[in-house]
Amino acid sequence: MNLLALINPFEAGYDTRGHFCKAGDGIRCIIDELTARLVSEQSNLIAEVEAGKKPKELLEAEIVSVLDDIEEAKKYKREDVIKEAMNSIFGYGPIEPYIQDKMVSDVIINAPDTVFIKKKGKKFKIPVSFGDNERLLNFCKKIVAICGGRINEDEAQTVVTDRERNLRIVVSIPPVTVGSPSITIRNQGTGYSLEELVGQKMLDENTEAYLVERVKERKTIVIAGKGGSGKTTLLGALIHKVPYEERGLLIQETNEINVKHPDIVSQLVKITDGFGGKEYTLFDLTRFGLLMSLDRFFIGEMKDREAFDFFNAVFTGHTGSMATVHSNSAGETIDRLVLLMKRADTDLSGEYLKQLLAGSLDIVIYMKDYKIHEIKEVCGYNNNRKEIEYRTVFDSDNGMIETGKKVSGI
Repeated sequence: MNLLALINPFEAGYDTRGHFCKAGDGIRCIIDELTARLVSEQSNLIAEVEAGKKPKELLEAEIVSVLDDIEEAKKYKREDVIKEAMNSIFGYGPIEPYIQDKMVSDVIINAPDTVFIKKKGKKFKIPVSFGDNERLLNFCKKIVAICGGRINEDEAQTVVTDRERNLRIVVSIPPVTVGSPSITIRNQGTGYSLEELVGQKMLDENTEAYLVERVKERKTIVIAGKGGSGKTTLLGALIHKVPYEERGLLIQETNEINVKHPDIVSQLVKITDGFGGKEYTLFDLTRFGLLMSLDRFFIGEMKDREAFDFFNAVFTGHTGSMATVHSNSAGETIDRLVLLMKRADTDLSGEYLKQLLAGSLDIVIYMKDYKIHEIKEVCGYNNNRKEIEYRTVFDSDNGMIETGKKVSGI
């Protein structure tokens, strides 16, 4: 029997200290108190149990120890309380259904009663409540703990990864936030084929045929757009079209793209967050990849100086590579890439970097609202205008364009 189903999980009250329950408030308050105390006192153990490094029985023993101090808990079967406590610690509570929905790219919590999701690039307010700021703060601490991170008043903002569920989570609490804690959870479903994305109206059949042919021709592709626009979803579908005789390396911050290709190696960025151990950044893994006898590189999202090594690798033979980048429009993508490339340890001019891009980048796909909005082909570099020349081969108003006109400045 699910004890929590017997009551509204957010009706039970806290005592005047704002932490523990008054007698008679129900099982929800017992679970709240258990979770708050365990997150505060046993965060390392929670992270190790979640990671499979320690048995769950150790955490259950700690739950029993806390229950001995709670008189109200004696009204319920101990094994039922332990089960509900474990579910509370390792689950996502009222947002769990949205976490499991792979069509939901983001869950955004701005306040206890202000929760949004993004689905197919559109934002919706959902009927979810965390009750009050104290409960939301405990929820924030719990989420960070199960992901192996740390958050407190001195370190009031953090980015953690739930590798089991493939989530990237940004958490902010006071004093960084004013009033209420906030959480942003990225949860992209990227296991779709191009055919399935046609069915979801991300692209049409003509565009699908065009992209499949460009992948086979080893064209280098950058997919641009805002967060939640469908960039990584499309990247995963295009990677699935790479011929099996070719070898590639996929680098991601979270395991959003599950590759079935037999000769594509998947690697994840490793950030230590100050707790020791060796870090492996996107920049590090990109450079190591140059030693791995690869045909193509795939980067889940270029965010910094790794952009230079990516395009340098393409320029020296790794054609057909693909990556995504944040950009506000197709026209801003080249400038965005040049800015990222300048962050590498190089004194190369912006003009030279544009020439490098003109010789290594073939196609820019711009995504908007979970749809392909525009596709541009790079045609070369105009030395007189000092601009990259391109032509538009697809836009959302006209569909595929047979002969796009060359234009300077992408």
